[in-house]
Amino acid sequence: MIPLTQLEIEAFLNIVKYGSITKAAEVLYISQPALSRRIKSLENELQYELFIRQKGIRNVILTPQGEAFIPIAEKWQQLWLETKEIKTLPKNTVFHIAAIDSINTYILPKVYKSFVEENTQIHLVIHSLHSDDCYKYVENKVVNLGFISDDMYSKDVKTVPIFSEKMCFIYNKEDNYPEIIHPSKLDCKLEIRLPWNPEFDKWHNYWFGSLSKSLIVVDKMSLLDNFLQIKNSWAIVPLSIGYWLAQNNSNLEIHEMDDGPPERIYYYIQHMDYHSKYINIFLRILQYHLDSIPGIVFLLKLS
Repeated sequence: MIPLTQLEIEAFLNIVKYGSITKAAEVLYISQPALSRRIKSLENELQYELFIRQKGIRNVILTPQGEAFIPIAEKWQQLWLETKEIKTLPKNTVFHIAAIDSINTYILPKVYKSFVEENTQIHLVIHSLHSDDCYKYVENKVVNLGFISDDMYSKDVKTVPIFSEKMCFIYNKEDNYPEIIHPSKLDCKLEIRLPWNPEFDKWHNYWFGSLSKSLIVVDKMSLLDNFLQIKNSWAIVPLSIGYWLAQNNSNLEIHEMDDGPPERIYYYIQHMDYHSKYINIFLRILQYHLDSIPGIVFLLKLS
């Protein structure tokens, strides 16, 4: 891990904010040479330049790498602030949960609410991550509990199937699609595609070909609602997402599929060395919530 310091990150973000080394130095109450040394030290650690240096130019200009580093620096600063806050909290009250975007957006919000209402001593920290990043966070003990769809092997991480659900077809009611959809009748060029998991990709390649081009490919569930307003567009989503979208948008409708994709399986992960009563408490609340969603099968037997 790159040993970045708070002073270096603070120097970079202030220069970006004010567009001037002179102004940033004034705000930070340090000399311009001292500020320049911090930036140079940061660039040495990153091994790329953040600013274009040209004589006679008063305002700073970011390199492409510098522009890309802005959101990373902001995340780093936020994590640093959260880290500083932890020391003021009582022992064992901070609980970190990471989940893929689809679970965090459509399944877990009500579970989080119930969890913090029932455990008022808990300081809950929520992360939205891809499956591989969830594993890294759990391996490094940054996260206490994770929820993923792409299971991987890690000798330090316990991976347990927790629930599964069918995939369904969703479209705008104004378009003409039959009650039960078969993939052979679908035009891939009208698809709003999301990369659900490797099993879905294999199914998709079988029916539409590995070189097929969808209308739109997105990796954020929040974009799906708007794109399904495009005439004749369609998508294949897990039932939990389909029900949520249909309930919140009266123009959308979901149908079953014949020869559809395999069921999507979800897993919870935790570090082999980490044990907490709050994991079981959270999983029980999750089970209670999932029992109310049609088409979901809870796979875990809780003791």
